[in-house]
Amino acid sequence: MSSRPPLLEDPKRPVALDSEALPLAVQRILASSIFQRTHRLSQLLAYMAERTLEQDFESLKEAVIGHRVFHRPADYNPAEDNIVRSNMHQLRLKLAEYYATTGRTDPWRVSVPKGSYGLVIEPRPADDPPAMESPEAASLSHTVHAKTGPARRMAVSGSLVLVAVALILAAYLISKPVRAARPSAARCLLGLLVPNPGQRLMVVVPDANVQLYQRLTGHTVSLQDYLEHRFLQPSALRQVSPALADAAPALFHESVTQSFVLDVIPRFAEAVPGATLSVRNPDALTMKDFEKDNAVLISGPYGDPWVQLYDRDLNFQIETDGNRSAHIVNRNPRGAERQEYYNFMDRSNTTVCYARVAYLPGFTAGTHVLLAGGPHVASTEAACLFLTRPESMDSVRKLFHVTSPQQLPYFELLMEARALGNAPWQMKIVAARTVASR
Repeated sequence: MSSRPPLLEDPKRPVALDSEALPLAVQRILASSIFQRTHRLSQLLAYMAERTLEQDFESLKEAVIGHRVFHRPADYNPAEDNIVRSNMHQLRLKLAEYYATTGRTDPWRVSVPKGSYGLVIEPRPADDPPAMESPEAASLSHTVHAKTGPARRMAVSGSLVLVAVALILAAYLISKPVRAARPSAARCLLGLLVPNPGQRLMVVVPDANVQLYQRLTGHTVSLQDYLEHRFLQPSALRQVSPALADAAPALFHESVTQSFVLDVIPRFAEAVPGATLSVRNPDALTMKDFEKDNAVLISGPYGDPWVQLYDRDLNFQIETDGNRSAHIVNRNPRGAERQEYYNFMDRSNTTVCYARVAYLPGFTAGTHVLLAGGPHVASTEAACLFLTRPESMDSVRKLFHVTSPQQLPYFELLMEARALGNAPWQMKIVAARTVASR
């Protein structure tokens, strides 16, 4: 085909016809309901798109993909572990399903040729006639399912999971033999919270119930109201329809969190001994839980009201405006910094999102806290992934001009990431502040 670029002469290399087509095409795929149900394949596709755009062919080898995407040891043997090949086969099947249904009218076709781990993108064949968009493509991600009896509860497909699943995963990680820390893991920011003997690392996941409440009502939930479960009472939902208010007990009767948590917890277990991890839902915590252990709080102050204990004096604040649009406010901008940071779509239809990472003292001597969150799911996932990136410790150490992690001050960072669907990549620090000890 004459329009193909010279790189197609090497079938082992991924190809993008231009730098704008690939992000757009992949984002449409990741946003489809077909791929929202397969988070791991979405991560694999997003990684391949990122490496394609960077023309980083060395990172598109089986062993590298196994290590970076599927968290296999750096020295694992692909001949004995076919995790990459099996998932690549599933990815090809899912892409075929997508283009046979939801993506039938897409102007581009993304594929993974057999024998290659690279993406190829080509125009839709001229003999492939347009088709009506399938009902599945137009379906909402939030659907209401009937329960036995008059009450109804809301199930958020694709984006939420019962926190019990996260706890089961954590139990599995804890039951595995503790492996020695890898050199790359020792350099990541999560290493700041490696527990001392007798300590654990408490990972506090977001509470989707409180997030849903705030979306329905437009009212934020204070930590005190959260601890007393006031937002769960039907009287607190008078701003919405009476039917919904009456259904509040059923609507909020299960602890629910976002599904990306199931992907970040294994990454945390790579950075600190898995046996020291304790995954907790915020509605099951008390102040006593923060007295002994280090903690990572995943979310902003409205996805996890416990964040409000630590972030009230920070410079970078996660806030909502009158239109319920969440963003990050820079209280005291410096130089070319902006006062407000909203997520947006760039010209290639890639989401640019912002997140906050903060390293803070705990409330008792010898304890420390990391906050990792943002205004949206992609922002929060980006913050969590940055904590586990091998280069994150060195980048922060250089930023504050210290030679060892022990010399780091308490700090807060404003992060920028690019995301395909809800899969973040290309994370970077755009602003930073030191934080005074309590």
